[in-house]
Amino acid sequence: MIADRTWKTRCVILGPGMTAKYVGSVVRGRVGLITDASLDVHRDRLLNGDLKGVQVLELDATPVNPGTVRAVAEFIQQHRLDTVVGLGGGSVLDAVKLGAMFVGDPSLAIFVERNANRSGLLVLPPVPHSSKRPKTVLLPTTVGTSAEVSAVACLDTGVGRRLLASPQLAGDVAVLDAGHLATLPQGLVLEGLLEAFLRVAGVITGSSANMFDNDAYRLVARIVRLGEDVRRRDSPEKRLEAARLSMETHTGWSLIGRNPYGAKHWYVANELAYLTGARKMTATASLIAPVWQEVGNGNVTWGDASRLDKLWFEATLGLPHLYPDPARGVAQLIDEWGIPRLTGCTEETVRDVAAASLRNWGGVLPMLKGLSLGDVMHVLSCATRNDLPEGTPRSARERR
Repeated sequence: MIADRTWKTRCVILGPGMTAKYVGSVVRGRVGLITDASLDVHRDRLLNGDLKGVQVLELDATPVNPGTVRAVAEFIQQHRLDTVVGLGGGSVLDAVKLGAMFVGDPSLAIFVERNANRSGLLVLPPVPHSSKRPKTVLLPTTVGTSAEVSAVACLDTGVGRRLLASPQLAGDVAVLDAGHLATLPQGLVLEGLLEAFLRVAGVITGSSANMFDNDAYRLVARIVRLGEDVRRRDSPEKRLEAARLSMETHTGWSLIGRNPYGAKHWYVANELAYLTGARKMTATASLIAPVWQEVGNGNVTWGDASRLDKLWFEATLGLPHLYPDPARGVAQLIDEWGIPRLTGCTEETVRDVAAASLRNWGGVLPMLKGLSLGDVMHVLSCATRNDLPEGTPRSARERR
């Protein structure tokens, strides 16, 4: 989903290695660093710069659970931190965001525990004493989630993966450093660009028209073209641009005034990833073409076919090798970008994922409202069999 933000994030873009000399200007009081345990080079560069001598907590880059959040909160409280610097991908930054917010109001942990079985989305109540929440300075090392500016975070609970939403989950400062993205495998850069593209495309397809449509079309076109450039001629500058465009999907104009639950594929992909243990974008890459095929076939509960056609036309204008049909075209794009899909799911898994999707996001809930068990099982069956529309390139582009 997308979330309206009233918590303002200061966004900073730096050249390679500049953060170590900059971060001291945005921290305050007692400072701690929470980092992905595998990022020793980036960690040491920070500790040899403005963060010399600060307390450090290392986390594994695995899905966030209550134990992770407790460890972050205890670290903050033990060292009485005024500022927390987070370094890592989406899961590490989500842990920092949630831990800092739970320190601001410890009763939130009780709220989550009591309400986790109600739905997949938990909108957190306002923190009454926000001054107790430490300042968060977030340094992403991946592309796609833009957790550094988003007002949501994922948490694995005893009853499933939950999406927590609050304006105060957005970071106070987000710092993009080209050096932090240099060690990211190219395949993960392309995965991140696909995630950013589908965040906009899904919401546009599931929303009615408004005055910001052209902003959305321009943004998705820039994302797709950048992905093509990265695939052919990767560079630090292009990776930094990828992170910036991903951030813009949360902070720009393109999603203003939209249906926040318009990206229907996300909710099913969330359950597919959780129940199979697959990575989120592996699940999403498997699911998106079958969902778009259903949209194209006129199943309006998944989205509007005319808006999907328009979005895909604008996103791929000037790229004649991509198939003009959205479902076939996105399947081709995923193949060309080398993004893996799920294989070998059983019929029982498909049924379990479909049931969990409707239990957590469907029925009277707005996310998957109107979709039946059969609707969800159909797209899951296509996805897990890799029964996707063929994405055969064409030498001469055809348009409807």
